[in-house]
Amino acid sequence: MVQMGSSPTVWRRWLAHELKRLRVEAGLSRKEVAAKLRCTPGKLHYIETAVVAPRVRDLEEILFDLYQVPEERREHYLQAAHNAKKKGWWEKPEDGVAVPKWFSLYLGLEQGASEIYAWETHLVPGLLQTHGYATALNRNGTAELSQEEIQARVDIRMSRQRILHGADPIRFWCVIDEAALHRDVGGAEVMRGQIAHLLELSQLPKVTLQVLPQPSGAHTGMAGSFSILGFPNPVDPGLIYIEYRTGAVYLEQPSEIKEHQIAFEHLRVAALKPAPSQVRLQEVMESYS
Repeated sequence: MVQMGSSPTVWRRWLAHELKRLRVEAGLSRKEVAAKLRCTPGKLHYIETAVVAPRVRDLEEILFDLYQVPEERREHYLQAAHNAKKKGWWEKPEDGVAVPKWFSLYLGLEQGASEIYAWETHLVPGLLQTHGYATALNRNGTAELSQEEIQARVDIRMSRQRILHGADPIRFWCVIDEAALHRDVGGAEVMRGQIAHLLELSQLPKVTLQVLPQPSGAHTGMAGSFSILGFPNPVDPGLIYIEYRTGAVYLEQPSEIKEHQIAFEHLRVAALKPAPSQVRLQEVMESYS
């Protein structure tokens, strides 16, 4: 079985892809399977698109009676269903401040991803932010947040960053518009610390940082920031994540994914290469002295 860490969101995604694959291999339509399960095709659609995890009873009927999965493989799927129903650490806030549902979905995907390629236009990406930068950003960037809410957001942001470290870190490749580095978030001291942190992270073996210098003229990233997420399951095509103030868009059509992959390729060609990017980061950091 493909290893996907502890993210229930990605286990649900893996199981969804597997159940769709098994149904197609069995030569059955969603309508036919739904009729045997005594449910609507819509319910099966939600299972096969990872909106919901299947009940164990339904899963056993699907695996044993309909798809004829070999006995030695059945326990893998049942364990995946069990993992998919667990709660991630971000769904159990100790301070009682709930994570919005749309962002909880992203956290589950991020925490179980194997690779992320990000283009950022306005700010340092959350996975790379320092505590000071994240605090200043939340204090000034969103209206009417209480101190408790600000602290909860910052704590979650810091916890997210564990995927960059450890025995099996994620592959993270980011292109940042230089304008984001010149945007003073929290004052000179905070910005010096933030850029020093970027320089430190750029030394990690699975982190690649590039700076798109100013001025760079018209380029393919002007439409806005986006992230490309890839997952351990080799048959999972991944997805595109685009965030706005109160939600996010998840793009999963092959043409949409391809379009953003091409855009990212153009951006990293236009950007400074990693070593010159480190030099530019050093120069920007010194400008805050």
